[in-house]
Amino acid sequence: MDPIRSKKSEISADLLSVSRTSNGMEIDFQNLHHSYLVVGERKEAEAHLRELLLGHGIKLAGSPDFFVFNSPLFGIDEARELSLAASKKAFTDKKIFLISPEKITLEAQNALLKTFEEPTANTHFFLLVRDAMLVLPTLRSRMQIVYVEGKVGELSDAKKFLKLTIKDRINFSKKFVDADLPAGRQGKNLSVFLDELLITLKASNDIESLKEIYPLRLVSDDRGTSPRLILEHLSVVL
Repeated sequence: MDPIRSKKSEISADLLSVSRTSNGMEIDFQNLHHSYLVVGERKEAEAHLRELLLGHGIKLAGSPDFFVFNSPLFGIDEARELSLAASKKAFTDKKIFLISPEKITLEAQNALLKTFEEPTANTHFFLLVRDAMLVLPTLRSRMQIVYVEGKVGELSDAKKFLKLTIKDRINFSKKFVDADLPAGRQGKNLSVFLDELLITLKASNDIESLKEIYPLRLVSDDRGTSPRLILEHLSVVL
């Protein structure tokens, strides 16, 4: 069976319509949960979270118990590094992990399941993402979701793509793939682009298109994935 089609058939309504469990950055610092999914624009959400932590007396700068993972990619190596650090006893009364990468692989998310489910005492994780739907349901279920209200980025590439004709989408795909090649410059990233499509279509409640994109997003970080084939497929089906 086609693995993409198989994944598509397994997508649940819950995954496609994640509802907000809170409005704004609402965290009970008197009774901190062990893990939070912070939804919002990456830089804005991180700034809000840092401000809240400092405002509640949680030392960040220079603290041996404050760990930041904000590289562009959070993969399996980073997940293992985090799990190892989390397993050690805290020096202070709270150990804080701030995870705010541009993208987090599915392999890394699966690796975090046990760490988030069985955390060391006084250890707290904050994973920042642009949309809750971008996190696996199994990992999301172990976290409390909070939202940072603010201006959402324009997602211009995603919106532009959706407005194009099929012919123009194919041309867009070719240019996108060429820009993503390692040619000594920073290219566009397929997974980030698919995330933008998901967020854009979720806002318009286009469930059928979400069903087309989400299973492709699940494999977009795999080494053998062809960005051109994915984009050309979406050019036709969306």
